[in-house]
Amino acid sequence: MTVDDARADDELSRIVAAVHDEVARWGIDRFDVPAMAARHGLDVEAIQRRWPDPEALILDALAQRPGDDGAPPDTGSLRTDLFALAQRMAAMVASDAGRKLHGGHLIGDTHVASVEVRRSAWRSRAAGLAVVFERARQRGEMREGVDHFTVLELLFAPINMRALYTAEPVDDAYCATIAGLVYCAVAAGS
Repeated sequence: MTVDDARADDELSRIVAAVHDEVARWGIDRFDVPAMAARHGLDVEAIQRRWPDPEALILDALAQRPGDDGAPPDTGSLRTDLFALAQRMAAMVASDAGRKLHGGHLIGDTHVASVEVRRSAWRSRAAGLAVVFERARQRGEMREGVDHFTVLELLFAPINMRALYTAEPVDDAYCATIAGLVYCAVAAGS
């Protein structure tokens, strides 16, 4: 890696962190590139050259979640892959940065244009995990006709509910329970 590549990676990391901070602070609806650049000491023109559309910037930044390496789990079993996904979500929403970032996703008005950004961010993230379910299908573990987007919603909704709305613990035992319930709902032969 050259010095220029390292600087570019550092600048990209600073921009992603700034977007996360802004979305956590103001939400997606009030996100503003010039205001973000000013608050975080970034070059607004350089940002707008790379991302002429603020929604593309948000989507790129949200694809990089705090504390997540992004690689889909591959444990060799759908049940344990679901458990690994549950643990990742629990860790993310339990962290201060993750909790704040999730708060910035809340939809206050279903008629605002930024709802599509949220949908796109979710769809992109879920599409990146499709390989987990394709492998499960190849191993004969999953019922036919089960949509992986729905499986992820089944898995993540209870974790988000506990972490963000009730503040009840989301520990490994809870993650194992949720993963087991979801597995039973989608497993072949169920």
